[in-house]
Amino acid sequence: MFKKLLVAAVAILLFQTAAFGQGVTPDLAKGKTAMLFSFSGLSNLNAGDFEGGLGVKYYYQQDLALRLGLQFATASEDVPANPSPGQTGIDGEQSATRFGISAAAELHRGVGRANAYLGAGLGFSRTSTESKSPALGAISQVVVKNNDGGENIAGAGTFFGGSAFSLFALAGVEFFVVKEVSLAAEYRLGFLSLSRADEERTAGNQTLTTKVGGSSSVGIANSGVLTLAFYF
Repeated sequence: MFKKLLVAAVAILLFQTAAFGQGVTPDLAKGKTAMLFSFSGLSNLNAGDFEGGLGVKYYYQQDLALRLGLQFATASEDVPANPSPGQTGIDGEQSATRFGISAAAELHRGVGRANAYLGAGLGFSRTSTESKSPALGAISQVVVKNNDGGENIAGAGTFFGGSAFSLFALAGVEFFVVKEVSLAAEYRLGFLSLSRADEERTAGNQTLTTKVGGSSSVGIANSGVLTLAFYF
């Protein structure tokens, strides 16, 4: 419901701006703060969490803005054992938790309604997963931490245990729809490193550890990042 109201508000603001051609002079003095939201695409204007979490932006001075993103997600799903009549059973479960943080600095050129900026940022996230198989009769549960194949939890997506680190340069343009609301589009050139956690599979008193390889990449994001900001 909140996302629909957010999209409707932005659509109204865009219409008013186009209809009346009003001049906009943003107030970007030191201490100005904004809440950030991300768009998944212009085709349907799906506004949601900022890069999967909470985002804020703060003007340290008129031409320098700092932004911070926080991520947190936890999800779990029960896996029923469904024992036959007269048979004992223990239900299974799969769960995942993710924490993350990102930070970036924007150096703006000018303070007009549309102004370009350059900057740099970094991010880090950590994910852990665990699954317990359903058990029937004398069969023991199998506990798997950081499953190599990931944990697919209904309604939440697939989680892979491990950590991710990114370092990137950015270039973009921020356009103020009205004095308190802006849309920013940017591209990023960055480095991404993924370090997968070792899988630990425990059955009874035995634990088998499987090494899982990591990966890294460097490149320009294949699609622009579009961000909606509400200033206060």
